[in-house]
Amino acid sequence: MELDKRVVEIIAKAYAGDAATEEECVYLLGFGAASPEAFSVRAAAASIVRARTDNTAVIFGQIGVECSPCPADCDFCSFAASTTGFAPMRLTDEEIVEKVDGFCKDGDLYGLWLMAMHEYDLEYYLHVLRLAREHAPAETNIYTNVGDTSYEDFCRMKEAGASGVYHICRLGEGTHTKLDPEARYATMENARRAGLAILDAVEPIGPEHTPAELVEKMFLTKRFQSIQTGSMKRIAVPGTPFADKGEINHFELSQIVSVQCLALLDMDELPWIGIHEPCEAGYLSGANLISAETGVNPRDTEADTSASRGLDMDASRRVLYEAGFTQLCKGDGAKVPLTMDYIESCNR
Repeated sequence: MELDKRVVEIIAKAYAGDAATEEECVYLLGFGAASPEAFSVRAAAASIVRARTDNTAVIFGQIGVECSPCPADCDFCSFAASTTGFAPMRLTDEEIVEKVDGFCKDGDLYGLWLMAMHEYDLEYYLHVLRLAREHAPAETNIYTNVGDTSYEDFCRMKEAGASGVYHICRLGEGTHTKLDPEARYATMENARRAGLAILDAVEPIGPEHTPAELVEKMFLTKRFQSIQTGSMKRIAVPGTPFADKGEINHFELSQIVSVQCLALLDMDELPWIGIHEPCEAGYLSGANLISAETGVNPRDTEADTSASRGLDMDASRRVLYEAGFTQLCKGDGAKVPLTMDYIESCNR
């Protein structure tokens, strides 16, 4: 069986360092997830990304520090004001420090996201940032995950210890959320003006999304020169409007992330590329970032996702090891060998 000639040409360009265009990415996503063409794209993405990064992966962590009924009312989110079962809560300082220490005790966490609600108390959040920065090692980056924010407030977050911002105009923004897509983009520009790095993802992906919709979001990474991106599937959270709308599987998600990798090859600094939910298929398709999670989570109905959906640091290391990565990168660029001896030493 011969591969589609155009796919062969796109892959050959990728090996030569040329990124796939938007139109080419849409074309690649038009093949079935189990097609020979999709398998070939996965193999190319994985081999090229691993060659460019010296077969290195990274671990990020996220702490959900608070929750309350959220007026953004996203149809896919467990915090949505119309459907949430969560009562308002905040982690105590002691709980935050315990969770930061748990993520950071071995020094190999690349970055830590601190997640608050779309509408949040700035002074409280600045306090949390300072607390995390004080207790995390210098080589671990601290990143924000909050709602739309002004340039001035991002400047204050940078002073408090943040080095980057997770923010994105999501699939269905303004239709399945009560947020303005232009306000989302403005927030990303505000963060850049404040000297903060942008981190993003194509999310939340459901079975109804077309290749064109996915590719449009993929190319925002180049528009904002993001240092991290990835593909995230939508979870059918019980009680939300999307609870019965289905999910894509990990195999389908791995095809999307592989095309995403080929789209970014012309960036001077290749972003770290995540896949969520974490899955070995994704790490054999170009992804090289895994996320450990604790506290509340928009894809979970448990008060602490680490007891439910979320992975811990040990599980994250083991997933990456089993996927064949040989190094972990710290937030300062230093690398440590990812061996079973190293993994076991972290648990002593």
